[in-house]
Amino acid sequence: MRFPFYAAIGLGIGLLGLEFVLHFLPVNSGIRMENTTAETPYARYLARQPYLYSAGWGMENRRHGITNRQGFSNSRDFADGANALVIGDSFIESFMIDYPDTVQGQLDARLGKVYAPAASGNGLADALQLARQFLPSTHAKTVVIFVEPSDLIAIDERASGGHNFFDIAGNAVAVRHVPYTESRVKETVLKSALLRYAYYNLKFPQWFKMKTEAKPAGASDDKASAAHRDRRELALNYLMDELQKLQRQYATRFVFLVDGDRAAIYTPGKSVPTWPGDERPALLRHIRQGGFGLVDMQPLFQSHWRLYKERMDFLPMDGHWNKVGHHLAAQGVLDAIASRP
Repeated sequence: MRFPFYAAIGLGIGLLGLEFVLHFLPVNSGIRMENTTAETPYARYLARQPYLYSAGWGMENRRHGITNRQGFSNSRDFADGANALVIGDSFIESFMIDYPDTVQGQLDARLGKVYAPAASGNGLADALQLARQFLPSTHAKTVVIFVEPSDLIAIDERASGGHNFFDIAGNAVAVRHVPYTESRVKETVLKSALLRYAYYNLKFPQWFKMKTEAKPAGASDDKASAAHRDRRELALNYLMDELQKLQRQYATRFVFLVDGDRAAIYTPGKSVPTWPGDERPALLRHIRQGGFGLVDMQPLFQSHWRLYKERMDFLPMDGHWNKVGHHLAAQGVLDAIASRP
């Protein structure tokens, strides 16, 4: 029994040593979320919360920040008379980008009074809920909704805690919220530099989930795909109808900011499409039929890559846009706003 005993002691000492060393390194601090309820059905962080962001084992893209009064990152405090709201997920909250380089930061520099209600994991149901939540208090002239592939792929799935989803029953669609209550486990994780490094920097939980939930190569289910397409159409029809109601009620205009397939631009024919099947064409069709503004980043990214061979993201480490991607998106949104009838 001596060997296991001494091995356990050695392991404990090694872990304590790692904890001590990581305490002095720029490990991702993590960030605490506010609890959500039926009265506040949208994901957000604790207000005025300082944080340190870093990514990967090398703790790259280090950046300090603080959430605003509404609990969002990289946004000024909200006020009435907004020129624009930029709604989205982690691409818009942009922990890895300085505020002046973000879409909302560049729009604010040009237009003033631009705010960004965005949180990691948001989908299209969250975008609708956020528009409902903040249009009455900001009366924004323009609402920009960012869309990425996962928003369509998971449009008919139940959301995780703190988020909303399209509840589809037959031909009826409604938005439902899944409440979030912070667990004591997260509080414990945030206190340990080693656990934060494993959770946020190395992303062990995501890696484990990907490994355990991965489908066999080549597996397909035509019936499930057809059912998904039917539910997607119902959800998109509902979304567009609700946005049109909000446009009329608040005299605003919705502009969709649709991500492109950047990996396919860098390595044509050699990457797995990030927009599978007909997800992207279906989204663009609904946007155009609804008469909404559209900023399609695919041709903008393709043109920039063809001219400059300059990447628009942090791939392969991180698929989020870098400041080049944000700049191209901001310019596209400004052009869309300028073209408003």
